[in-house]
Amino acid sequence: MEINSVLNVGLAGLMVLASTHPVAARADDDSYGCKVALCLSNPASNGGPSAPDTCAPAIDKLFHDLARGRSFPQCKDSGVDVKQVNTPFDPCPGGTEPAPVGAYVVAGQARGGKRAYGATGFDVTGEPLQSEGGTISGYVSGPQACVGQVVGTYNIFNNGSNEDVMPVTVYDHIVWQQPQSPQAIDIYQSSQFQQRIHY
Repeated sequence: MEINSVLNVGLAGLMVLASTHPVAARADDDSYGCKVALCLSNPASNGGPSAPDTCAPAIDKLFHDLARGRSFPQCKDSGVDVKQVNTPFDPCPGGTEPAPVGAYVVAGQARGGKRAYGATGFDVTGEPLQSEGGTISGYVSGPQACVGQVVGTYNIFNNGSNEDVMPVTVYDHIVWQQPQSPQAIDIYQSSQFQQRIHY
């Protein structure tokens, strides 16, 4: 059975359940919360929370409400937890972590597999770039480097001046992420992180 069909059947079942069981809040409030919980559980690999046609209105309403400071709707016993976060980046992929903010980084390997000293001791891919460099109106405007293992470091001289030295860290691999809206929610299913959604 296609996942969208499963979601549609699941939504219908949750709404019936929410409307037939007495709860402290109004039934339509609980059904909205359950619909949001089920839609947020739709994995990104299947198009994410707004993919099923039945989910788009509830998710649009959720983002509208959250942007105005309203609380997150609840659905008892759904197993879905949501945490609001304020970051323009998604979590780094497995095997990587965020580089220090403002650090200059480049992907590469030590030449000949030996410990390298200075820029000539590395085979690098591209030029060193700054992770999360620059802000516009207080928001990060530069991409974030998600980095693997440190291979080594070397210094570069900015504008040819010996007084303006910038250390560069070489990593075995780097994944760059562009900043998004800093307003985001993290979705947890049974206490396991599933995805981050920016709105």
